[in-house]
Amino acid sequence: MGRSVPPDWVRRLRQIEQDRRSGASVLLGRAIEAGRLFLAATRPLSSDRLRPALVRFTRLLTACQPSLAPLLNLANALWLGAGDRAENLRWIGLHDAMAAYADGVDRRLATTVRHGDRLVKAGSLVLTYSHSTAVRMTLLRVLAAGRRFEVVCSESRPMGEGVSLARRLAFAGIPVHLTTDASLPGWMEEADLFLVGADAVVGTGVVNKTGTEPLAQAARRARVPAYVLADSSKWLPPGLARFWRMREEAPGEIAPLRHPNVRVHNHYFDRSPLRLFSGVVWEEGIAAPSEVRQRLARLRTATGLIVLLERQATGRRP
Repeated sequence: MGRSVPPDWVRRLRQIEQDRRSGASVLLGRAIEAGRLFLAATRPLSSDRLRPALVRFTRLLTACQPSLAPLLNLANALWLGAGDRAENLRWIGLHDAMAAYADGVDRRLATTVRHGDRLVKAGSLVLTYSHSTAVRMTLLRVLAAGRRFEVVCSESRPMGEGVSLARRLAFAGIPVHLTTDASLPGWMEEADLFLVGADAVVGTGVVNKTGTEPLAQAARRARVPAYVLADSSKWLPPGLARFWRMREEAPGEIAPLRHPNVRVHNHYFDRSPLRLFSGVVWEEGIAAPSEVRQRLARLRTATGLIVLLERQATGRRP
């Protein structure tokens, strides 16, 4: 007999796991679609069969891109909607939680972009790094408002997403200076603003493309305002932040070098201290680092999800 075909939602999550180019906002949209397919597939299940299905969905979701806070937060929203520990799970509770979370995604991003828009002044040179959807949308909004400015960005090795950003901005009509990653900090003395996105915001810092922290340090030395554009889907509660982890990526993306005396390390992300930034731009405005930490501490975490993630981390069965 042939191997069984996995459900559509499983295939979608596996596609997310293999994606090395898309940003957190794009991957969150795909995860929500996987969640909708999961709900459609599990609607006929009774409560006792629905819980194991939710456990499986959660395990695959949180493991496919463990560095992305929005996927952990999506899982948290589902478990909160299911009830504290989800013993008496109801499909309608999951459905309503997914709908509420999905409905807020575009609104949060659009509002964040509107707040970020006012940071970009006419005639300024904006330095950015990697390819953030929020940063790109902000810059295009500023252009649409008639304010002229220029952007400097770098290639963003190893996957080159900065080249993709440069191409999209240039075709929209924005003058772009594209440079190497190593030379990007040298541009900070000429920049008027440093804008980046984030894959996660935690109490200890901002998770973004590896190399962000040296740029934030350079911005501080040059007294250039530095802001992170990250709506609350990127903000990890303390209870979930301890399950965030940085995945080791394929060494061949760095160099096709194989030798017993060489170990190639390929990490996409690093964590920059919050204190290095002027603020975090989100759907409610611009928050200072101290306010971000206070708000993070007040975020709710589902007990059932924490129990599941702890068991997953220790290799125990859920």
